[in-house]
Amino acid sequence: MDITCYPNHLQWEKNDTMTLQISELDDNWQGYAVAYLRRTPYRNAIPLAHITQLRQRCDVVVAHRQGLIQGIASHYRDLPFLGITFVAEQGSPLPALLAALARRVPAMQTDLISTVVPEHRAQQLRAHVHLESVTIEWQMVVEPETLKPIERPGVRRLREIDLPAMDILARACGMMTWRPGVLANGPAFGAFVGEQLVAMAATHFVTVDAIEIGNVATHPDYRQQGFARACISALARAGFRLAPRIYLLVVIDHIHAIETYRRLGFWPSERFAFVRFKLS
Repeated sequence: MDITCYPNHLQWEKNDTMTLQISELDDNWQGYAVAYLRRTPYRNAIPLAHITQLRQRCDVVVAHRQGLIQGIASHYRDLPFLGITFVAEQGSPLPALLAALARRVPAMQTDLISTVVPEHRAQQLRAHVHLESVTIEWQMVVEPETLKPIERPGVRRLREIDLPAMDILARACGMMTWRPGVLANGPAFGAFVGEQLVAMAATHFVTVDAIEIGNVATHPDYRQQGFARACISALARAGFRLAPRIYLLVVIDHIHAIETYRRLGFWPSERFAFVRFKLS
């Protein structure tokens, strides 16, 4: 394949009759990109967040042919590791998107890359990269009709003043995606015993389409007492004022956590994969 560089886009030529173009996401493509991803709002929740709420913190490229979108790839700059996501039709769009994104994010050419995608997209990725590891997770979803809320004393919404306590808890639990700016992404709730924050649940993003709950943690001395479940319940109730769909991701063999979420009304929707890889 031959990649020809242009000022604002790449042209990926597979043969003389089919030319795939790669462009940076701009105002001309924004509406089309949102419509493309909204076809499956749970499956595409992360890419949707990258081109809407988190847009200013992401590098985004769009693959298109004859005016029709063929895929989207994005890099989220705020993560403590090199993280991307993508949606791509079968064929040439995925390698073209990865190549274009790597031009904008040079670290992708040498460093370990992470992504969380539906399992079938991990299989799609396998043909084009060197996989280092794959961890299967359930995307567990809840909607207003299925939520089974619980009440617990000592649970409240977290504020900026709580960030030091949240940081201490995150470190005690070894949370890999924790960062102090989490409250800018959406609501978070914590459970307190006295003055100590012993559990919390926050949001990775909030869009008009979906909310992803993340940064769920319980201090090791207070686990299996229902604190995190109460935080998630409070967060879900607050979240449904902002979006119609809420989900979280849980490693597929974490049976206790899965059962905890099921008691709140979440159910396993689709298998996702947390993939670590290098470009071939």
